[in-house]
Amino acid sequence: MKTLTIVVPFYNENKRIENIIKALEKGFNFNWLKLEKIIFVNDGSTDTTNKKINAAQLENYLNIPIEVIGYKTNQGRGYAVRLGCIQSITDYTLYLDADFSIPLANLNSCRQYIRQNYDLIIGSKKKPGSIARIPRGFIRNFVGYGHSLIASLLLGVYIWDFQGGFKLFSKKFIKNVFPSLKQSRWGLDMEVIYLANKLGYRIREIPVVWSHQDKESKVKLLRDIFRSLKDMIEIRFNLQKPKSLFLPTLRYQ
Repeated sequence: MKTLTIVVPFYNENKRIENIIKALEKGFNFNWLKLEKIIFVNDGSTDTTNKKINAAQLENYLNIPIEVIGYKTNQGRGYAVRLGCIQSITDYTLYLDADFSIPLANLNSCRQYIRQNYDLIIGSKKKPGSIARIPRGFIRNFVGYGHSLIASLLLGVYIWDFQGGFKLFSKKFIKNVFPSLKQSRWGLDMEVIYLANKLGYRIREIPVVWSHQDKESKVKLLRDIFRSLKDMIEIRFNLQKPKSLFLPTLRYQ
């Protein structure tokens, strides 16, 4: 049986973290996969998200270690994902967005690819077969598909959904690739896909069942379009220096 760590980065998710807490309180009901640890990474939050996580006492529901780690200054989602994943020692590591828009039930669609030792399994909101229980608006949909098209053309890897917050990484992939990652914000998702393709790792994109969480979203369309284009150029031409992961890491009690 393969083992799993879940990594959840968060930044001021006080109003949305309850989605994932409530889901985890129901247990981890996959008898073909062993959950060994959950790591929440506080990306410099200034609210009380970390206190809500600790107050939930998820250890009592899941009977596994729950870690809440973090640092004082916001560094970006990519930085938080990197920090959480490099601490994982299990066969696979799943990173989930804190809004829990892509539920854990989608792991069942990953089962055969985990057993076949794929290195990167991508949960896709856009691939044919995906189901949106709460659809996105037209403009956000249009921008999302446009982003995937431009990223595919520029990065040379054809993926329906680069940015979805549901990705599984093999232990080998984390060990060999994560130390060289350079993107610290939203560009990390594109970077891991680009490098996985470039270095010949086994990639699988699967359609997921998901719900759009627009309220309290951290995405600002115009700002993030330009940031994303900048990230694509940096990834494609290897322009950015990696941000050190050796900041003091705090464990919240």
